[in-house]
Amino acid sequence: AEEGERPEPPASVLGAAIRARAMLRMNAAEQAAEAIKPLVEGAFARRRELVELRAAIEAVRYAFAAAARVLAEFEAISPGSPRAYLAAGKALAEARQYSQSARWLEEAAKRSPHWAVPVMELGLLEVQAGRDAQAIAALERATELDPFNVRAANSLKVVREVAGYDRTEAGRFVIRSKPGIDTLLAREMAPVLEQIHAVVTGEQGGGLRHDPPEATTLHLMPDHRWFAVRIAGLPRIHTIAASTGPTIVMETPREGRGHTGTYDWERVVRHEYVHTVGLSRTGNRIPHWFAEAQAVYLELSPRDYSTIGLLTRALLNDELFDFEKINLAFTRPEKPTDRAQAYAQGHWMYEYLVRQHGYEAPLKLMDLYAKGVREAEAIQSVLGVSREQFFEAFKMWAHRQVRAWGMRPAEGQPTMAELIESLPPKAEGSEDRRAPTLEDADRWLSEHPGHPDVLELAMSLTLQAGGGEPTEAMRGRLEAYAKARPEDPATVRLQARLALASADPLSAIPHLEYLDQREEKVATYAAQLAGLYARQGDWERAGQKAERATRIAPYQAAHRELAATVAIKRSDLNAAKRHIEFLIALEPTREIHKQRLEAVKGLSARQAGN
Repeated sequence: AEEGERPEPPASVLGAAIRARAMLRMNAAEQAAEAIKPLVEGAFARRRELVELRAAIEAVRYAFAAAARVLAEFEAISPGSPRAYLAAGKALAEARQYSQSARWLEEAAKRSPHWAVPVMELGLLEVQAGRDAQAIAALERATELDPFNVRAANSLKVVREVAGYDRTEAGRFVIRSKPGIDTLLAREMAPVLEQIHAVVTGEQGGGLRHDPPEATTLHLMPDHRWFAVRIAGLPRIHTIAASTGPTIVMETPREGRGHTGTYDWERVVRHEYVHTVGLSRTGNRIPHWFAEAQAVYLELSPRDYSTIGLLTRALLNDELFDFEKINLAFTRPEKPTDRAQAYAQGHWMYEYLVRQHGYEAPLKLMDLYAKGVREAEAIQSVLGVSREQFFEAFKMWAHRQVRAWGMRPAEGQPTMAELIESLPPKAEGSEDRRAPTLEDADRWLSEHPGHPDVLELAMSLTLQAGGGEPTEAMRGRLEAYAKARPEDPATVRLQARLALASADPLSAIPHLEYLDQREEKVATYAAQLAGLYARQGDWERAGQKAERATRIAPYQAAHRELAATVAIKRSDLNAAKRHIEFLIALEPTREIHKQRLEAVKGLSARQAGN
């Protein structure tokens, strides 16, 4: 170094190794290789932890022959050591390459039969792969070697628990459920799962056109703790369902202590089954963001308004994730909104991909991923553009979508901030502007008709003046705002309340349908719609909505009572029996349910006799 300059510090082996391992956790083999490149090309080429990492990197590249050569190189340095086999096997397990990973982990365990770690990793792999018998054998051995390992002990406990669960056959699915009321839900799920399979594997609407070679096992876990341990070996996890490839695990959608709450399990299972089918089609070789985007796309549900707001802010503030950062946001979020943005932005990008290039494009990408082709090369090959060019074109399209959503003013219209800046100050000498009034909003609308932010302001101020309750007099403002910003459900909720309180409550149906399509967690709208359709005498639609209410909140007695009543009106006595049997399980001390069941059985017998 020249005089006055500090010499360049030598590269840190430990620091580079930590960075490389982090990259491997994200399935980013090239970045992992880059992190240790200066070291392995220099004096540290034979350093053991770096050779281990090289084996893991080649494994995650799916270059198994190259990985075998590195393993042989490590063998020459440390004959009989299990460490390189463990590193390669563990990295490959995280990449869901279960078969090859198991072989290497078994070799590591064989080389060090008294070391618990390789056996534990093998056991956890078998849990994820859904091979419960092999998982129990490995985890029993791991806990014998290390009785204090919490993940191994928890995982062993839950796999033993599931071994005693009921088994319900459902076409291409096998449902495992705790005996009792959960098995009643499992039986209800069976026909819906067959419909999900047809959509996800089919030819229409973005289906993946692939049928996994083996049945998918769905574990219906009784509460959040059991679910989390089944997935991660630990009692808490941030989600309610997960796919590990051939296995889907979900917690029961119910409220109360130990439960996360009700949710639309049909939509959630369809999301997870997309993962199962996508992983099968690609041999578990698929970018994280792409897999999640595809799954959200095939949920077949509209975006909720909070997601639209999140995407709009990210786009307008130039905070969209690039192809590298979006994968990191799922596993290592820096902000509370990062994971939600990764899901939403990935879905947005996938939607753009399909709209611009058709349903074939993602399938062609998947076929290249299955061959081990990395994302940058695959996109260039299928789309004819680089990832960077795709991303820039996507952003231009996204700006047009934001305008179509009414989330920013039309070209030439001022922003709300600019309009407020035109107001007089609160007081002489103050830099703060006075709050806008309804008169201000009406004046701005005369100057800028259809301005979505001003229409929202006018609606909000009118609502405040009315004490928070919508009135018939404000219907015009509601309709104008709904036209300018059609994705905001606030106006639809107000319109529904107006309609329900009017002389014609049936006019609320289209508004409630809009809200129900976007509802994921509560059955309120579905139950209301079932009641309104029943008032019309439309028992077919009433039945559809009553069934939807029981899918979102299957353990709530009120929805079961409604569904049973509607089923009887529809002369669907099998459905009525199913709901009443669930009621008996929910409320075993209520004799009325047993009497109803006997009555329905009597009706069934008379119906069969006729």
